[in-house]
Amino acid sequence: MRISLTIGVFAVLMAMGMTARGGDDALQELRAPHRSESLEIPGLTAGCHICEWRPSPNQMPAAEQCGLDENGHGKVGLFECGFAENCNRECHFIRCGTL
Repeated sequence: MRISLTIGVFAVLMAMGMTARGGDDALQELRAPHRSESLEIPGLTAGCHICEWRPSPNQMPAAEQCGLDENGHGKVGLFECGFAENCNRECHFIRCGTL
């Protein structure tokens, strides 16, 4: 009788330990950081991502503005590039030459 009671108590304790351990795994999944490829901050930006014009200098071939070199390639021109409000990249010619 005592043996079966001891086995029964042991079985109940083991079952409780497994449930508690399973609960910890579930909590760990809830606490794990969720990585998103979006620039949005949940609850703050709420899907209203706006691009700003932050120009940066870029050197690119500028055959239309500066002509061609002796090899037939476009001469280098200085452009100001950034992102418009619609998030499309735009480049504006400044002058021929490099920085």
